Amino acid sequence: MGNSRTSPGISPLVPISLLFSALSLALGILFGMISLASDAGQSISSQAVDVITIHPDLMVFGALGGLLITEKIGIMENFLIFRSIRISRIIVPGLFSGVYLASLGIFFDNGTARYLGLALIITAAVFFGYFMTSGRNPGQGGIKWIFGAAISCIALSAFANAFALIWMNVELTYLALLFPVIYVLAERMELGFVRGMSTEAIRIQAILAWAIVILSFISVEGRNSIATFLSLYASVLLLITVILYSMVYDPAFHGRKRKGRFQSYMRAGVVTAYAWLFLGLSLFMVQFWFPYDILDPAAHAIALGFIGTFIVAHSPIIFPLVLNKEARQDRVSFAPLILINVATFLRIVGDLYPQANSVGAVIAYASGYVILVTIIAVVINLKRITTNHERGYTPEPA
Repeated sequence: MGNSRTSPGISPLVPISLLFSALSLALGILFGMISLASDAGQSISSQAVDVITIHPDLMVFGALGGLLITEKIGIMENFLIFRSIRISRIIVPGLFSGVYLASLGIFFDNGTARYLGLALIITAAVFFGYFMTSGRNPGQGGIKWIFGAAISCIALSAFANAFALIWMNVELTYLALLFPVIYVLAERMELGFVRGMSTEAIRIQAILAWAIVILSFISVEGRNSIATFLSLYASVLLLITVILYSMVYDPAFHGRKRKGRFQSYMRAGVVTAYAWLFLGLSLFMVQFWFPYDILDPAAHAIALGFIGTFIVAHSPIIFPLVLNKEARQDRVSFAPLILINVATFLRIVGDLYPQANSVGAVIAYASGYVILVTIIAVVINLKRITTNHERGYTPEPA
C-alpha cells in the first residue's frame, strides 16, 4: 500500500454518496406510496403499481447501504488498494450503479441487467466487508467481525435476489433486514465494550452473528423444506439472544441520571427502536409458523420502526460528522423522533387491519405522508443544531 494524499475537508465522494442515498430513499418512498395509494382505492395503472417490486432493493441496498457506507467514507479514503485506487472508489460507484441497474432489470424483467447489477452490489459488499474487518478500520477486532457478518447479508441477499424478490419472500426479506439490524447491534456493542463487555463475550457475539446470517441464508435456499423452518427459527432465537445480551451493556437501558436534552433524546430513540425490533421479530415468527399474510407489518416494524428510529435518533451525530460540521446537539428537537414513531404506528396498524381497500389501507397510506413530514423535520433539526464551522478534519497518511 502506498501513501494517500492528505486533503482538508470532506471527500468529494461524500456529497455524491449522500445524493444517491437520498435519491434511493425518495424513489423507494414514492414507489411505496404508489402501491399504498392503489390499496387505498385510488385509480393507479397496473404498470405504476408494479414499481413496488423494486421498492425494497432501493431502500435496503440503496438508501440504508448507501448511508452506512457514506458514514465510513472519511476513513476509507486512506485505504489504497490495487496500488493507487482508494477502496471507496470501488465501493460507492459499485453499490449505486448496481442498485439502479438491478432495479431496472427487475422492473423490466431484463435478466442481464438484473444479474449484472446484483453482481456489482455483491462486489461492493465484499470490498466494504473487507475494509470493515481489516486492520485499517479502527475498533475492537470481534466487533469488526460482527460488522462483517452484517455486510455479508448484503452480498447473500443480493445473490438470493437473483432468484426471488425481496418483500415477496419471507426468508429473503428476513435475510435482507439482518444487514441493518446486525450493523446497528455492532455499533451499540462498541458502546458496550467501553462499558465493560469482555473481549471473550464479544468474540462469542461475533460467532453468533455469523451463525445467525448463515442459518438465515440456509432458510432462503431451503426451498420451503424442514431446513427452512428450523434454520429460520434458530436464526431468530439466536438474534434475540444477541440483542438481549448487548442490551445489558447498552447505556440507553441503564437508569442513570440524564445529563441533558440530547442524552434524553438519544435514550428515547434507542429504547423505542428496540421495542419496534422485538415487535417485528415477533411478527416474523408468527409469519413463519402460521399462513397469515403479515410480512408487511413485520418488515416495516424493523425497517421503519427499528432502523428508521435509530437513524432519526442518531442523525444529530451522523450527518454533522459526515459533512465535517460542528453541531450543538443540545438544541435538538424531539419532533422528528415523535413523527417517525407515529409513522411506524400508522403503517403497522394499517397493515394489520383485516380488510384490504378499507380503513386499514387508508391508515397505511397516511403513514407515507407522516414519513415525508419526518424527513422535513430531520432536515430542519439538522439546520437548527449545525454551525457554520468545519471540524478541520484531515485524513491521515496511509
